[in-house]
Amino acid sequence: MSNTQSFNTSLLEVMISSNNERVFIRDLSDLTLQIIFDTWWASMNVGSKRPIAWNNSRHAPSWRFYLHCGIEVTGSPGIICIVCHQVLRHPSEHGTSSMGKHLLAKAHIAKLNELTESEVTKLTSLMVDETALAILKRQGSRGITIVSLQRKIMFDIQFNPY
Repeated sequence: MSNTQSFNTSLLEVMISSNNERVFIRDLSDLTLQIIFDTWWASMNVGSKRPIAWNNSRHAPSWRFYLHCGIEVTGSPGIICIVCHQVLRHPSEHGTSSMGKHLLAKAHIAKLNELTESEVTKLTSLMVDETALAILKRQGSRGITIVSLQRKIMFDIQFNPY
């Protein structure tokens, strides 16, 4: 019997990275998908300096822009930026500083500024909290600024009747 097992990964969300690599997303909201991901990842037999903390609390504001992932071909653990699809090494191996640095990179900001209004609205609706939104405002993203103003106007209309 072979040591390599085949797992059905068809239920896992797949994203294509900026380097055209297929990555499997580890969905933190669905236990079944977490089990499928974890089983696939364990089968890849990837060595890591430290255990990957897939379920640890994520306190850094920059986490709002990333999803846990594994590169399909190698099984390497990582995180993928939801804006530009750049894959970074998983922070369990080296910390979160590269996450914040990535958000300030010119290529990331350029991609952010290319987003359509509907894409920006989607990014700012559920996945990005106000702290993370403030990071984008400081970067000078035109689209994020527009959505932020729209949110403030809607808030003022709903909660501050004249």
